[in-house]
Parts: sequence; C-alpha cells; structure tokens
Amino acid sequence: MQNKRLQKANEAYNQFAFVEAGKLYKRIANKGNASANVYARLGDSYYYNSNYLEALKWYAKLMETRGDIAPEYYFRYAQTLKTAEKYSEAATILKKYYLKTGKRDMSDSWLPENFMSKIKEQSGRYTLNNVTINSSSSEFGAAFWGEDKLLYATSKNSSSVLTQKNSWDNRSYFNIYSATITPDGGLVKPKILKGDVNSKFHHSTPVITKDGKTMYFTGSNYMAKKLGRSKKLEINYLKIYKAHYIDNQWKNIEELPYPVNSDGFSSGHPALSPDDKELYFVSDRNNEMGNSDIYVGSITEADGISDIRLLGSEINTLGRETYPFIDASGTLYFSSNGHPGLGGLDVFAAAKDEEGIYKVVNLGDGVNSAYDDFAYGINRENQKGYFSSNREGNDDLYGFTEKSPVNFSFDIKPTISGTMKDSITGAPIAGVTIEVYDSEFNKITSYLTDNEGKYSFSIEPFQKHTLVYKKVGLIEETVSIPMLQQLEKRVISPDLYDEMEINVANVRVRLNEGDDLTKKLKLEPIYFDYEGFQIRESSKEELDKIVKLLLARPNISLRVNSHTDSRGRDEFNMRLSKQRAAATVEYIVKAGVAKERVTGEGFGETMLINHCINGVKCSEKDHELNRRSEFIIIFNK
Repeated sequence: MQNKRLQKANEAYNQFAFVEAGKLYKRIANKGNASANVYARLGDSYYYNSNYLEALKWYAKLMETRGDIAPEYYFRYAQTLKTAEKYSEAATILKKYYLKTGKRDMSDSWLPENFMSKIKEQSGRYTLNNVTINSSSSEFGAAFWGEDKLLYATSKNSSSVLTQKNSWDNRSYFNIYSATITPDGGLVKPKILKGDVNSKFHHSTPVITKDGKTMYFTGSNYMAKKLGRSKKLEINYLKIYKAHYIDNQWKNIEELPYPVNSDGFSSGHPALSPDDKELYFVSDRNNEMGNSDIYVGSITEADGISDIRLLGSEINTLGRETYPFIDASGTLYFSSNGHPGLGGLDVFAAAKDEEGIYKVVNLGDGVNSAYDDFAYGINRENQKGYFSSNREGNDDLYGFTEKSPVNFSFDIKPTISGTMKDSITGAPIAGVTIEVYDSEFNKITSYLTDNEGKYSFSIEPFQKHTLVYKKVGLIEETVSIPMLQQLEKRVISPDLYDEMEINVANVRVRLNEGDDLTKKLKLEPIYFDYEGFQIRESSKEELDKIVKLLLARPNISLRVNSHTDSRGRDEFNMRLSKQRAAATVEYIVKAGVAKERVTGEGFGETMLINHCINGVKCSEKDHELNRRSEFIIIFNK
C-alpha cells in the first residue's frame, strides 16, 4: 500500500501536479517513516507554488536525515529561511551549499548586517495605491497599453468554458484582461482582451510595442487549441507568442521560433527595450527545475529574434530570476529569490555602470515584503506603476507612486559634450547657447560654452532631443539627437560660421550690404517667360538656396528687384515687373521667411543690362537676359 501511494505521488510530481503530489507525500510523511526523498519532494511541492513556510517545514526535516542531500536543497532551504526572516540562519545554510558545490562562497552577502542597510537606503520611496479590481482569484502583471490602459493576467473565470484548472497549483488558467487607468492610478472597467490571445490554457504577461500594433505574450504550448506536450514527459511548457492588432482585436497569433521557444524548455514573460529593438525574456533552459534566468535578443527587420544571450552573473543567480521590465530610461527591473532580499521573490533594479557591468539594487520596502513580490512596471511620465504580490494570500495587483528614483550611486544619464571653435581660425568660442528641445520641440533647458568653448550636460536616455547652437553674429546650427542609451557619451562640435560669411564651392565669401545674392551664390539667373510672372520650375531650386540662407541668417533681409525686356509698352512692362517681384516675394515668404524681411520692387525696362533697347533687333536669348530678378542684401538694424 505504501509503495503504491509513493508510486502515485512520484507520478504526480513528475507531471508537475504539485498540489496532488504534495497531498500524497504528506500522507506518507505523516505516517512517520518518510525517506529523505519524500521530504525533499514534499518541500518542493510547496516551494514551487511559493508556499515557502510550508516548504521550510519539510526542508528542515530533510536536513535532519542522514542521507546524502543534493546541494540544491541547501540553497532552497536557505531561501525558505529567508522568507521566514531567519536571515543569519539562511546565510549559514547557504555557506554549506557553497562548500558542497565548490562554488565561490557568497554567503556573507546574505547576512542581514551586509544587505539590510543597503535595502534601507532604497526604502521609503513608495506610496501604495488601492487597486479595486482584485478578485478572490489571482491577478498579476503590469503591461501599459497606450496612455490609459493596463493589461494584466487573471485566473478568474469569465465564462463557463474557462473552467479547466492546471495541475501545477490547481488554479484556473490565466487569461489576459485590460483595465482603464484612472488619473490617480486606480484601475477600473476590467474586461477580457478581445481577439485570439486568450484560450482555455494559460495566457499572461503581455508587452506591447510603442506603436501599439504588436504584442508579445506568454502562452501554453498549444497548437490548434490543443495543449502541446513534450516528447520526453507529459509536460506542458510555456512559450512566447506574438499577436497583431487588427480591427480592434489581437489576431494572427505566431509562436516565436527557436532559439526563443522549444519543446524542451519554457520561455515566457517578455519585455521590450525602450526603443523596441530588444526582447528580454525568462527561460529555464540549462537550469534546474523551478529556476529560471533572464535572456535578451535582438529583434531583427526580418521579424525574428537573433543574438540571444544570457544576462551576466550580476543579474542571474543560482535562484530564480523572472518578470523583467525595462522602463523608459532603460533601467531593468526584475524579480529574484537568488539575490539577498526581504522574502521570496523581491523586485530589483539594475543599470550598467561605465564599465558595462550591471549594478543591482533591491527596491526596498513598500514594493518588497517577506512574500513574493514581482511583475513590476512603472510609467516614467507620472512615476506611477503596478506590481504583484502574494502578501495577502493570492497574487494581487498593487498600485504605487514612486516618490524618488532608485539610487545607483552613479548617474545613469547619457552625456553630450563638445568644443565650439571658429570655423576659420580654430579659436574657441565662449558664450555659445545650446538650447535643448524634446521630441515635440518643447524647450527643456539651455547651456553656455565656457571660456574654452567647452560644454557638457546630461539628457534623458532613450528619448529624442534636438539641440540648437546659437550666438549673435553666428549662424544657428540645429542637430537632431537620436535615442541614447544609459551612460552613452556623444561628442558634438558643429562648425559655427560668421553670419556674414558663406561657403560657395568650398570658398569662403564675405557678404556685404547691397550685394546681389545671384552673383554671391553663383546662382543660375531667375528668369521669367515672356509676358509672364509665374515662377519657373527651373528657378525654384535656385530660390530655395536663397531661402536657406535667409533662414540661417536672421540679421539679413532682402530686396527683390524684378525687370522686363524692352518689348511691349513701358507701362505694361512696369506693371509686369511688379507682378514678378510680388510673385518672387510670395514664394520666399511661403517658404518660411518672415514677410517683413523681404520686399519687392519692379523696374520694368528701365534697367536693361544689354543693347536690346526699343527698336533694336535681338535674339530671344538676349531678351531673356533682361527678364531677371536681383536679390539685394539689406542688413537689419
């Protein structure tokens, strides 16, 4: 009878049916003659369902046995001790783990005197907000969708067909819901997400691209709505899928190919970098059952994921790393039970230092507790966000407001610097103003170059900026800055030219009042058709060069002088030349030059430039030379 019960318990355990396995192993253990293997698997059955206090009880009994205990059980036992706030004892057990495995001993980092002060430094930064959409079932996850929507997963049943339960924890399968975010950070109007992203099996932890058109999410291994199984064991692995937003629904579900997904391991909990160029995700490949690490891959133009790499040991530990999230600044957040913390899963933040090494900090109390805290996400525009925790029993959503940013002890912002010099002499230019604008061209701030022409300042990472360099007497220079990563350094030293100098065919030319830009810029003459005043298409390119010069030199104005040939009556030609001047001025003003900077005057046939006067027979080409416009420089006072 005992052997049959053990066989049945082992079968349930091997199928990841941990609720059933736990019940069967517990009956055996309560008989008083359980083996070390029964205690180990009984502890695991609770450990994998985050019931750490119950797992602690059975791991403690395992440690009392005289058998050869596998090293990983020392690590798990230490983790459960930590959740019971027995930090010193956890460090002692962890030291045994390192001794057995021969790995570098890091148990001292788990001593409360070595990590509690660091956690205290980050504590007190959050105000928690009430979330009313939690139910008696589980709710978790935080994926922002547009300006006022949050996606999350819940195991509550939405219809009679969604009643199947999974054997791992005997709960209903998760589906993805949306909720409306209120101005104070509350969540209202929960409803199941439309489209093909939900079925009777698990769907959770979505993330949506910035354009709102593509979703990555975690789902059970299913094809044609039938639950997939691995070939070795009857195990349902998790995979990452992609959906497209079409006609207000999520459709065209695609499974990401290997090496993201496989029928031999689980992958899930996708997250996107701020520029949507990288996909972070969690996988238990090459790992003990129950543990997982964070990976990242590049999203290619061919719509695939390449260059998949495991994040370094400063992120991934011997424990479980999961639920990555990257905020708008590029800071990585994740949950782990392998880093020193307050409980089971704690939420951590990570940013790379100048050497490219991640520095990891615990987010402190409020978000973290003695229980599992995970699935953290924050909106950097209002510092409000959400995380999940089982501190009240079920997995529930919690809202928060971050009162001050996490402190990495170094500035994570990218830096822009440069040296402004005279384009001819190379002498430094002091007092150049550098105006900084955001992606909507709203001015953020401004800086000045010092006596050596140097400047340096920080900007927000992963945001587009525009810089405008200006000083009286010099031509303004505008530089567009793409998204820069954290701690990226960019040197920008644009050439600034004297406003009264221009570069023509690589030759510096000085502008003087009264000069004709047609000659200074070596333009093709601006000609008109006979008896016409419409701007020729062939002349627009030349006029655009004049417009560009005026836009870059606000202290220069222009007088347009228009002329006709000698043919026709004098009064007609005078009127026609004024029309040509007006048409030319109108073109320049429509191109963006202030109208008070451009005037026009018509001279008819009074200022011919060749011998083609009345009564003299000339070729059409000779007459065309007189049908011209001149662009006379006027300096603004």
